[in-house]
Amino acid sequence: MEENENTDNTSLNSFYSFENKKKYENKIYYNGYYISKTLKLISDLLNDICKEDKKNKEDKKLLIKPFISKKIPAISIFEYIERLSKYSKVSDEVFIFVLIYIDRICGIYKINLNYYNIHKLIIASFIVSIKYHEDEYYSIDFYAKIGGIPKKEMINLEYTFLNLIQFNLFVKEEIFNKYNNSLKNLEDDDDCDK
Repeated sequence: MEENENTDNTSLNSFYSFENKKKYENKIYYNGYYISKTLKLISDLLNDICKEDKKNKEDKKLLIKPFISKKIPAISIFEYIERLSKYSKVSDEVFIFVLIYIDRICGIYKINLNYYNIHKLIIASFIVSIKYHEDEYYSIDFYAKIGGIPKKEMINLEYTFLNLIQFNLFVKEEIFNKYNNSLKNLEDDDDCDK
């Protein structure tokens, strides 16, 4: 009888190990806890882009003016994205749409991403992405609170973002896959560098 119990325990332990492996498959250990690799890659990519233009606070395009902060937010791009993910409990796919939408707007208007405008662009794109791609979402009050922006300004950012993107939120599957694969390639490049 004891042998069967040990065999059962071994099988059970193997099962739990497999489940844990699956649970943390797309995660990395960072600053004391597990985070999504995708979110880390997106934040690193946006951070690298912003570093290139970190001193350019004044964008000559008036249409981007609502997104320009008076000073650089104290929270890093990664911490901001991680905070949005943690409290809204959305899939990583939403953040891939965020990246696509920001890239789309930058391509249309030749906007330079920098530390003065990236946080507000992220939160506006995030809200638009959730409302378009998710079945359920929280109120604008909730997103304003977790985004650290007053409700009235959050409403304005969302409306302005939708106008900038010309209400074109549809993303073809091949475009989504292209961005997703590019992120995976970045991950592979990072692994090769180590």
